[in-house]
Amino acid sequence: MVERVASCRRCAAMEGRRRVLSEANGPLDALVLFVAEAPGRLGADRTGIPLSHDRSGRNFERLLVCAGLRRDQVFITNAVLCNPRGPRGCNRPPSSVELSNCATHLRLQLELVTAPVVATLGLTALRALDSLDPHGLTLSEHVAEPIVWHGRILFPLYHPSAQAMLHRPLAVQEQDYRALGELVRSLAAATAATARSAQRRTSSATPAAGISTSESHRMASLS
Repeated sequence: MVERVASCRRCAAMEGRRRVLSEANGPLDALVLFVAEAPGRLGADRTGIPLSHDRSGRNFERLLVCAGLRRDQVFITNAVLCNPRGPRGCNRPPSSVELSNCATHLRLQLELVTAPVVATLGLTALRALDSLDPHGLTLSEHVAEPIVWHGRILFPLYHPSAQAMLHRPLAVQEQDYRALGELVRSLAAATAATARSAQRRTSSATPAAGISTSESHRMASLS
């Protein structure tokens, strides 16, 4: 998929921009799949690492700590994989055409990354998922609310940008990320408990070492 994205030329305005998708995005067995809006001009477009080395990236690192998560435990991507810029070279929101062009890339990432929780960062990312599989959620009403979606848990969050902080202050976003961390840990504990239960059932159904299956059945009939 990385090669397919690297060779993508669907958006003429993105020519010459970095396609931000590689091993640096995170592991395929991540605990959380974060979907943001687009790579930043001063961040991922330079580094190739989503949400890094710009103000949004620094805020995200702080929020990730609040969730009790590390970078190597999460997969981070964007609704569009290239940095959209306006006439003056500044970041701009991706257009509807750009979002549509990148939708197939986003869908494939959702299929490949097995994270049980998908956390959207901002309204653009939330709407991008709705276009793939409708959920009917709004950011203002459903922020930090776990919703079952497409066989996973969808967890809408605000974007860690300075602009988004005007609507959802950093202190409140820190609480949102703590709630995300608690959700991830509870799901992990439930999965571990299910695995242990299955292992116990398997062990109890397996004949003791040194006793043949027929002998095991004979002993059971005598008990």
